[in-house]
Amino acid sequence: MNRTANIGVIALVATALVAAYALGSSRDGGQERNVSAVPAGEASAANPAATPAGMDEDGFWQLTSDTRAASDNDTGRQSELLEERLSQLPAKQIVDFGRIRHRLDQQAYSWEIWGAAYVIDDGCSDDCFRDFRAYLISLGREPYEAALRDPDSLAPVVQDAEEGDWENADNVAPDAYESATGEDIPTDDSDLSGNPSGQPWDDEDQDALVQRYPALAARFR
Repeated sequence: MNRTANIGVIALVATALVAAYALGSSRDGGQERNVSAVPAGEASAANPAATPAGMDEDGFWQLTSDTRAASDNDTGRQSELLEERLSQLPAKQIVDFGRIRHRLDQQAYSWEIWGAAYVIDDGCSDDCFRDFRAYLISLGREPYEAALRDPDSLAPVVQDAEEGDWENADNVAPDAYESATGEDIPTDDSDLSGNPSGQPWDDEDQDALVQRYPALAARFR
């Protein structure tokens, strides 16, 4: 009888242990499921030190287009709006904007683009050419990219230096960065120099320039 009783007690204890283990496993599994179900947004919010996103070329052109439209095609006013909006962005995005703009300026630093500016304004110095490239970028992606392929395509789009206010198509990234951070922007914003890319032209051969840019010559000469 005693042996039978002991066996019964042992069986009861074993059953209780198995039930307790099963209950604990169920609770642990539930906790794991709850952790994995935390929304991604809440997980991001829990890490306030996350690196802010940068600005790509699409973002650059979108901001340029938005400010050109908001300024009603006023180049000087566009520069003011661009600086205001840039200064409200994270510092990294301002730096990216400045680097993208510098790269676009380099791509437009060609004899072909300079010749177009020369025909439009009946002459164009180094400083004038710098201002024209800035003005070209300010017009937006479509005119800019079309001009790289064929500068004469600018005929229905551009204005001359006075009407288009080329000199006020400023590189506003340095000022925006200083407003936002109190520091100098860590990028190269110096003027381009040296020989432009492409085939040079002779400014004394006006007939050749007219033939090279017939649509621009027809409008501005």
